[in-house]
Amino acid sequence: MRKFQLLLQITVALLIGSNGVLQAQNSLNGLPFIKNYSPQQYKAGIQNWDIVQDTRGVIYLANNYGLLEFDGHEWETYRTRNGSKMRSVALAKDGKIYVGCQGDFGFFFPDHQGRLTYTSLADSLPSTVRNFDEAWNVFIDQDKVFFCTFGRIYIYTPKGFVLVESNYPLELSFYVNRQVYVLEQNNGLSRLVGEQLQLIPNGEFFAKKSISAMQALSKDKILISTFQDGIFQLENNQIKPWTMALQQRFKESIVNCMQMLRNGNVAIGTQNNGLLLVNANGDLLMELSNGKGLQNRTILSLYEDDLGNLWIGQNNGISYVELGSPFSHVNEQSGLPGTGYAALLTGNKLYLGTNNGLYLKNLDNPLRAADLVEGTRGQVYHIGKYDNDLLIGHHTGAYRIESLQSRRISDEPGAWVFATIPTNQNMLVGGLYNGLQLFKKEGGHWKYEKKLQGFSESSRVMEFDRSGELWITHGYKGAFKVVMNRDSLLKVNYYASNKGFPSNNLINVFSIRNELTFTSEYGLYKYEPSSDAFVSDEFYSKLLGSVSQIWMMREDSYGNIYFIGSDKVGVLKRNSVGEYVVESNSFNRIRSFLNDDLENLHVLSNNEVLFGSKEGFIHYDPKKEPPKDFRFQSLIRRVTIINSGQDSVLYYGNELKQEDVKDKPFVKLSFAQNSIHFRYAATTYEGSEIQYQYYLENFEKDWSEWTSTSQKEYTNLREGRYVFHVRAQNINGQVSTESTYTFYIQPPWYRSLLAIAAYITVIVALLLVAFLTIDRKYKRAQQMMRLKQKKELIRKENEIEKISQQSLEEINRLQNEKLESELMHINKELGTSTFHLLNKNEFISGIKTNLSAIVKREKNADVQKELNKIVKEIEENISTDSDWEHFQIHFDRVHGDFSKRFKATHINLSPQEIKLSAYLRMNLSTKEIAQLLHISVRGVEISRYRLRKKLQLDRSINLQEYILGF
Repeated sequence: MRKFQLLLQITVALLIGSNGVLQAQNSLNGLPFIKNYSPQQYKAGIQNWDIVQDTRGVIYLANNYGLLEFDGHEWETYRTRNGSKMRSVALAKDGKIYVGCQGDFGFFFPDHQGRLTYTSLADSLPSTVRNFDEAWNVFIDQDKVFFCTFGRIYIYTPKGFVLVESNYPLELSFYVNRQVYVLEQNNGLSRLVGEQLQLIPNGEFFAKKSISAMQALSKDKILISTFQDGIFQLENNQIKPWTMALQQRFKESIVNCMQMLRNGNVAIGTQNNGLLLVNANGDLLMELSNGKGLQNRTILSLYEDDLGNLWIGQNNGISYVELGSPFSHVNEQSGLPGTGYAALLTGNKLYLGTNNGLYLKNLDNPLRAADLVEGTRGQVYHIGKYDNDLLIGHHTGAYRIESLQSRRISDEPGAWVFATIPTNQNMLVGGLYNGLQLFKKEGGHWKYEKKLQGFSESSRVMEFDRSGELWITHGYKGAFKVVMNRDSLLKVNYYASNKGFPSNNLINVFSIRNELTFTSEYGLYKYEPSSDAFVSDEFYSKLLGSVSQIWMMREDSYGNIYFIGSDKVGVLKRNSVGEYVVESNSFNRIRSFLNDDLENLHVLSNNEVLFGSKEGFIHYDPKKEPPKDFRFQSLIRRVTIINSGQDSVLYYGNELKQEDVKDKPFVKLSFAQNSIHFRYAATTYEGSEIQYQYYLENFEKDWSEWTSTSQKEYTNLREGRYVFHVRAQNINGQVSTESTYTFYIQPPWYRSLLAIAAYITVIVALLLVAFLTIDRKYKRAQQMMRLKQKKELIRKENEIEKISQQSLEEINRLQNEKLESELMHINKELGTSTFHLLNKNEFISGIKTNLSAIVKREKNADVQKELNKIVKEIEENISTDSDWEHFQIHFDRVHGDFSKRFKATHINLSPQEIKLSAYLRMNLSTKEIAQLLHISVRGVEISRYRLRKKLQLDRSINLQEYILGF
């Protein structure tokens, strides 16, 4: 029943109203930038009871429908087994998300696919202690997890559960300074010591009260809020009300939760009055509720994220409050209606001019709304303090402001701006819709003097230079230099594109760094007196570019130069050595809010800046710069195969440790799964202009262009290993850490290694078959050719046999003629050889005879000796067998190897006798034979005789005839 009592208190509190009028917060701080998420957007239950953030930056909320997850782009709900309402959530170092629910508690943890799955721990309890209503709080202390219910506390440890019992019904529990506190009904506030609950000193003070939240202000000071009795301070065991000035408000508002912020302030979530932001001293700094930034006045949970921004779980939705941002709104929700045009901070009074009039905000009383200055309704263009007078330029004329009263000082309509004449401090010139007007100081106040004649251009922007000459610029005509004397106009010089400007359009003039700077359609310029023309200002060109288009510039007391341009808003920040650095990324957050009618910015006397916006102003506090080293993460949230008719999810994106993603083995996919869809997000929540870059390693060579699309699809990928890379860029220009996903697409079956091996086998087999076939065909062709040749030979033989005898005789005749011809040729060669031998020997013999005669006549013994030597060599040459051997070759070819046959028959013949026989076979004369044998004719006859004798021839047989017939 205690659960129902608690819920009844919360529900009934919705009906308990405060005084109905919400005090305004300090308008100089303004309302922070806020994003509201409705249940229709996150598609879950209306109530959000607890909030945490993991190391990746992902937000988790205990929602009526389950565990609600937000990654900066999409919402996802994870339900428990029985779908019960979730009341609390806590993150452990090991990545487990512990939750407490109605009738259950356990944890979520990603499976191997990164899908968060729920494991109930309550189901492991004995049935005797399993039955409980609500696990309203979950706390983690090192390896212990505390599940706090209204009946007992369950302490989950690696060894199992430890149960903490109480003699009293339990209400809400709290975890402060690493200690668990619990309110025991009718007993008081107790602290868990070991496994026992012990009442704290003076804890019985809360015995009849309902504690909603506890928050440590310091080690020894704890704030304790109650639902209906206000907020108390526990210090040194003493309990007393905290900040008495706000106690009634706390009681009426019904405090549901508290969150100590990093800057020392305390955020208080209430049932009836939204969010109260209070400093450590108990002073109310800000109030947010429905109609003032929030969509709902009932706050159930609070959480400060890594950037100092506040997540708010509401009774009907979720809000994200950018408390850590240097920007805030000063608009109608904070009590300032209209579009912002002019601002001035003087002392503790902040004057704000809009198209609805001039408003005054007293900063000493930040909870008081801005008041309209009487008589100033309508368009305000300018606010300035000139000596002791506060003057405004108004659509209906020029006014002097005295507190909340106004007094018109000129009837000339359309007063733009004012400027004191340097050469005459008692004269003030004012710009009009159509010219200039003069004011003169009388009695300590400025009074209208006259309208200057000779110049009728609109004079919204004007500045005096060092020489006292007035420069006026016109939006689409150019610049004018007005030369004045004490109270009249002497001369007007006109400057436009003919004097150095790139065009006549968008020319403005500002006094920066103690000199005049002229902006134009392309670039910034300065006046060069020597040439009476304008030249590019290199100082700004180096910082902003030579073609930048700047609309508005203002300088603070530190020398920082704020600017609004066509493509960027920012500041030229001056460092300690006088150098300037452009900072513009963080200002991207406000570009879409700025007034695009007459762009304006105003540096207040405390160096804070107000930018004119479409709704009031954007306040910039340079002391609240976001951390420079903050790195948010890009996350791959879903990987899906899209080939088949039914998509298949590979990865659900819930690896709570990024190193687990990098070390995880890559996924192997079949070739049929070669179309992949990636969905990704980035855990940055400021602004909505998140852009992404991606590339697929081994498919794309470099990063893609920046795009706002948070998904990418690849189709028909070839086989191979791929790594998908993605990173994000937030509205401040910061680039996230990179996230990757590795996968491998296997080749199709027809390109697999097995298939390739099969292809090679088949090809080799085909080649072998082809080779064998060709070889068989070749052998068959050879066989057929042999058979054909054989048949052809048989046919020819048959034809030859059929030839007539006459043909055979003719052939024989021709063959004989051929043989005779060859024989004649050989005989001719033989005769030639023989003739050659005869001639050679005859010649040599002649030389020998002559030399022998000379030897006989020569008296000189030495000469005789040499000549005898020559004669001897001639005889050796004549006796050489080389000529004979040459002769014998031809001789035997003609005479059928006569020499061999004859020698074989008559083996006792000498070589000389063989030669003689050969010569006789040739039918040579005795003289010719003598010549060839190098003997005398008588010697031939003697040799013939001896030959007959060896041949044993009868006297009746002629030797030559015998030899010829052999």
